Amino acid sequence: MRQTIRKSISDHRRKILFGLLMLAVLFYALGTGFPFFYRLFFTLVALVTLGYGWAWLNLRGLEVRLFRVGTRGHIGEHLDGQIQLVNHTRMPKSWLEIIEDTDLPQPGGRTVTLIKGQLRSFRIATYLSRRGVYRTGRLRITARDPFGLFRLSRSYLDYQTFTVLPQTIPLPDLHQRFANLPSDSVFSRRTPSITPESSTVRDYAHGDSLRRIHWPYTARMNRLMVKEFDIGVSAQAWAVLDMERRSHIGEAPDNTEELAVTIAASLVRHWDESATPAGLAANGAESWMLRPDRRPAQLGVLMEALAGLRADGSLPMERFLQDLRPHLSGFNTLMVITPSRRPEWVSVLVGMRRQGVNVAVCYIDPSTFADGDGTPLTGATGQTTADYLAQHDIPVYLVGRGDDINQALSHPLTPRTMPSANGMPNADERAQPAAV
Repeated sequence: MRQTIRKSISDHRRKILFGLLMLAVLFYALGTGFPFFYRLFFTLVALVTLGYGWAWLNLRGLEVRLFRVGTRGHIGEHLDGQIQLVNHTRMPKSWLEIIEDTDLPQPGGRTVTLIKGQLRSFRIATYLSRRGVYRTGRLRITARDPFGLFRLSRSYLDYQTFTVLPQTIPLPDLHQRFANLPSDSVFSRRTPSITPESSTVRDYAHGDSLRRIHWPYTARMNRLMVKEFDIGVSAQAWAVLDMERRSHIGEAPDNTEELAVTIAASLVRHWDESATPAGLAANGAESWMLRPDRRPAQLGVLMEALAGLRADGSLPMERFLQDLRPHLSGFNTLMVITPSRRPEWVSVLVGMRRQGVNVAVCYIDPSTFADGDGTPLTGATGQTTADYLAQHDIPVYLVGRGDDINQALSHPLTPRTMPSANGMPNADERAQPAAV
């Protein structure tokens, strides 16, 4: 982007200087009447006309094709594409600059030259450095004249959507509360209601509904067989992201927002690999509430939602948790990810815990990040919030800037291990003798 701006400024200056030169030559031609100045002025006019015509013709008679596989990628990968460029005119094409017209950072480009009827094929690659939903697929070709006076551009092809999924961190040491959920399997309690979960079949008994008959198995056994239903999975995991605008600090990509999304994406992937139904809730500009599901496509749905999430919400965390509360039960495990220094939402979590929901908090320490002006945040460390959570037996996993996420989520903090507000160990910690 900066390089494009520099080129535009340089071309603008060149045009101004050339225009001033033409005005000066015309002034001397009219003032002195010398044929030399008239010839020089007409020569300059001819150069301008020839240069503009050259650049204009360079953009005519071109056929452009872009081949690309996939509409999603991960941070750290490259967006690869194969471009084919065909010159259908007799005029050779020179100084053609091809760049992908996209809002991705640092788009790929190439400069080519074509002769009559030539086909050129080459690869472009754009490094994916930030998550998000971007427009790609549209190519912009810029032609220049031999004198460097004109830069004419023309766009080809239509925009397509490309999603850059958030970064994920392997969590082999995830705490037992979330790594080995007590109900990763199907709960076997029978229910007389017809549910989406069917556990077994049995012989038909008098009074069974015809809707319960398993017709393929009946044909195989040559007698009526009915399905037995159960209540389904007994545990579901939720990742709750605090995307309220005033909760986050720092400049992207090194800010609390990106760290929160990375943690949520890592948890969601870990739950999916362990066959645990995972859901996502976030209070962004629009409230997201994707319920846990066992579908194979669930991971992709959650990752795409995380890719587009931004910390631009206005709904307070405590109100969002209250809206989420009716959708939870004692079979749910909840991980709240937040850097909020406001303690109002803690009381809602305490109520959820009394309701039987397995709750925990991944607290992103805002004191380890720089504020919007680039200065470290001091004074408000959120230690009071962490202490209050621990006092109500709500596990707190503290993650700071640059910390190992896997290590931070391997064990919760306790009042004995928490640092004090001034950075010194607590009294209980100082009283312990050193290990021999």
